[in-house]
Amino acid sequence: MLTSNKLLYLMELAQKSVLGTLTEYDAYGVITEAFILHKKLVDHYMIFPQLFLQWKPDVTSDRQGALPNFGIGCYYDTHPFMHLQGGAEVKAAIPLMHLLPPPDTVSHLPHVRNTLHSCYFQAEEQAKATVKGHYLPADQQISWLMFVGPYFTKLNLLPFTAAQLQTHSHKPNDSGGYMEGLVIEMKKHAAPPVYPLYLLGTKEAADEMEDFLTSTSHFL
Repeated sequence: MLTSNKLLYLMELAQKSVLGTLTEYDAYGVITEAFILHKKLVDHYMIFPQLFLQWKPDVTSDRQGALPNFGIGCYYDTHPFMHLQGGAEVKAAIPLMHLLPPPDTVSHLPHVRNTLHSCYFQAEEQAKATVKGHYLPADQQISWLMFVGPYFTKLNLLPFTAAQLQTHSHKPNDSGGYMEGLVIEMKKHAAPPVYPLYLLGTKEAADEMEDFLTSTSHFL
């Protein structure tokens, strides 16, 4: 559990991260610090920024892939030389976040709901790529974080079917399962859900991130 001093430090960083032009890059610093502060041991896990994950790992010449903003995992001595326990996709904050309003207020904003709805399919594609590349197992639930500035939510994704693993969630489907592609398109056009959000620098956010890191640590 983070101390009150560490929470205050993260809250100060969260406040500074929503000043200026508000691109997704502004949030990287506070998110990185949060992952570092939650480490219990120096080798607990590593942070892999902008991690490229091949969509067809068995075809070395194929350059299709997914690019999570952060991967959380460790190096290994055997193939695939890296194991992950999860990852994170980051989207830019919005001007209203200058005041760091309560997460429940932010979660109901139409722009935030739409952003997270779109982000879900990116996160799902990234999770599929980790399974295809054997960075995560195929038969277990996978957790992924989605950030909008310093606010985040946690996704729990059920094990993917073979058809789902062959079908892009985010990019156009030039191959893959036809029926699965239709399901994805229907989901994309559904009403954006309201995700529970957590603000870095609060106890609730620290508890949620700790749960994410603890519940996925068995993958490493």
